[in-house]
Amino acid sequence: METLAAAAPALTAPAPGVPVDAALRGALADPVLRELLTDAPAQDAPPPCDRPPPPARLRPIGLCAAWSHHAAELALPLGAELQRWEETPTTAAMVARGEIIRLLPGVFLPPDLLGTSVRRALALGCALGEHLQSHHVIAGRSAAWVHLGGRPPAPLELLSPAHRGILAGVVQRHARLVPGDIDTVGGAPVTTPRRTASDLLRFSPEAIARPLLRRLERAGLVEHEELRAHLHRLHRHPGVQEARERLDRALTPLTARSDTAELDGTGRCGPRRALEPPSTVWPLTGMRLEGPLITARSERNGPLSSP
Repeated sequence: METLAAAAPALTAPAPGVPVDAALRGALADPVLRELLTDAPAQDAPPPCDRPPPPARLRPIGLCAAWSHHAAELALPLGAELQRWEETPTTAAMVARGEIIRLLPGVFLPPDLLGTSVRRALALGCALGEHLQSHHVIAGRSAAWVHLGGRPPAPLELLSPAHRGILAGVVQRHARLVPGDIDTVGGAPVTTPRRTASDLLRFSPEAIARPLLRRLERAGLVEHEELRAHLHRLHRHPGVQEARERLDRALTPLTARSDTAELDGTGRCGPRRALEPPSTVWPLTGMRLEGPLITARSERNGPLSSP
C-alpha cells in the first residue's frame, strides 16, 4: 500500500519534463503495484466485444393469444377496458339501461367499444381470458351477434373439435368443422353466416332462431336456397330433418315469394302492395266555382260544364 501511495502522485501529476507515457510505464514497472492491479480488476469494466448481447425481454401480448398473434395485438385495447364486477341488482340495471354490456357473468364492457364484428369477436375472447383455447370457435347465437351486433346472448356458444369442457356462462358443443365453416374475423375463428344459420335451426329454440335468421337474410348474409342445399348435404347430423322443416317456416322460399311479392327499390322481394281501389269523384251540387280562367256549374245528375 505504501508503494501504491508513493506511485499515485506519479500517475496523477508526473514530474515536469517527463512524458505521461514514461511516467505510467515507470509506475507500472513496480511489481507490488502490478500485483495489486491484477488482484483488484475494475468493477465497471465493459464486457468483451465478443460476448453476445443479453436477450431482449419479450413484452406480453395480452389476451386472445391462443387464437393468433394478430388477434392478441388487436385485443390489447379491449382487454384494458374489461370491467369485472359482481352480479348485483345495480349491475343488472346498468345492463338493462344499455350502459354496459355483459359478455360473461361478472365480465362487462362499455357498449361503444363493440361497434364492429372484429371487436365483438375479440371481446368474447378477452372475456374468456385464460380459459380460451386455440380450438374454440364462436358459433350459434354468439356468432350471429358477431355478424349482426345488438346485445350478446347468454350463454356464450362455442364449437370445438376437442373434448367439451365446463366453463361458467359458456355452452360448448363438439363438432367436426371444415374450412368452409369458419371465418377469421380479426384473427378470431367464427362460424360463417351459413353455418351459423344451420346451427340456429338445429339447436336453438324456434322463437330465438327465426328472428335471427330473418336478420341474417335482410343483411344479405344468407339465402333460403343456399341454406336448404347446405342442410341437404348434412345427411346424418342431429336435428337436420327438423331444421329443414323449420327453415320453410322461418324463411319463405324465393319461388313462393315471387307469387306474393314484388321487387322493391333495392332489388329484393318485399310484400306485394294491395291494389288501391279507384277513387270516387262526387260531382259538386249546387255550387258555382268562379275564377279568372274557369267558371263551372254542376248539377247532381248532370256533368260538369265549362264555357
